[in-house]
Amino acid sequence: MKVILESSTLFVKKHTGIPNYIHNLYEGISTINEIDVLLAFRFKKFFSSKTNYQRNLLKNKHLWHFNDHLYFNNKVDVVHSLHTPFLNHKSALKVATIHDLAVHLPEFEQFKFANEYFKKKRMALFKEFSKKADVIIAVSEKTKQDYLSFFNFPEHKIHVVPLAPSVKFLNVSKAENESQLRVLKLQSQNYFISIGGISLRKNAFNLIKGFHLSKSSQQYKLVIVGKIETSFEPLVNNYIEENNLKERIIITSYVSDSLLQILYMNAKGFLFPTFYEGFGIPILEAMQMKLPVLTSTTGAAPETANGFATLVDPYDPADIANGIDALHNVTSNTILNAHNYANSLTWPQTAKMTADVYKKYL
Repeated sequence: MKVILESSTLFVKKHTGIPNYIHNLYEGISTINEIDVLLAFRFKKFFSSKTNYQRNLLKNKHLWHFNDHLYFNNKVDVVHSLHTPFLNHKSALKVATIHDLAVHLPEFEQFKFANEYFKKKRMALFKEFSKKADVIIAVSEKTKQDYLSFFNFPEHKIHVVPLAPSVKFLNVSKAENESQLRVLKLQSQNYFISIGGISLRKNAFNLIKGFHLSKSSQQYKLVIVGKIETSFEPLVNNYIEENNLKERIIITSYVSDSLLQILYMNAKGFLFPTFYEGFGIPILEAMQMKLPVLTSTTGAAPETANGFATLVDPYDPADIANGIDALHNVTSNTILNAHNYANSLTWPQTAKMTADVYKKYL
């Protein structure tokens, strides 16, 4: 089976959610014997500026396309669009992955998660999926149902294929562990961790309010990994200043993989009261690191958590506060079961389930 993965999103600057999905899916499918898989990239000028990872990608055999025309004369069985753009190769089974529709959901219209140009462009892509794709893969049941609320696509042709955690376990020495904590004025088990920075969609401002209202804030710190969105900086800094939280809240900006692992390893719990996730890989990664998890009642977070997280109303700082305090009561048995559940979801499994979708329609 010849499979082409449209993977232009691998050439964005920062590899977070969707590029990581593409990379891990490609690695997984590459190990399936009966599949010959190639990456395809949209031909654009930005390919002249590349990271080492991207240069290495281009050393492997790959394809180029211009608009939806694929420069490949051999027979293709499957073309799979993993994000954008949609690759419409007429002689092949056309598959598309949907990650989330948060920017289009009416309940989030007030928040303006994205500008009108982005929303219009994304809606046009989803509409193209509905008209031209033979089959759609959704990363969660929530994402599937969200898509069906907008488009009249055959439900039986939308298949849910869950994602997997991407934690890379590194060998961190005791000396490095202690040194990094000391730099940040932290001690093991004296802080909660959240990732995703200070952004509207990750709901970090309500998290900070909730942490301030919690009893835990008297004894523990809050470490937020990631950068502050420019529009939020004055609001967040003023709140921290006015409530004397400068010694209790640490915002790290981006960190290395080794420091992120250290922060996970030594945390008291993981806080992720996001407004909406199409899947929510960080939930699984925190479970892998054996942390009690707090996340939201909204989006796909409850689905991904699978009953192993403390769920809170992301709109209500008081409920977030109560949830933070409740993490102290999570049993070791629950943490172990969550860890085992997270470990049961793997990228080879995601790749196999994806390949099974291909085979179903060929």
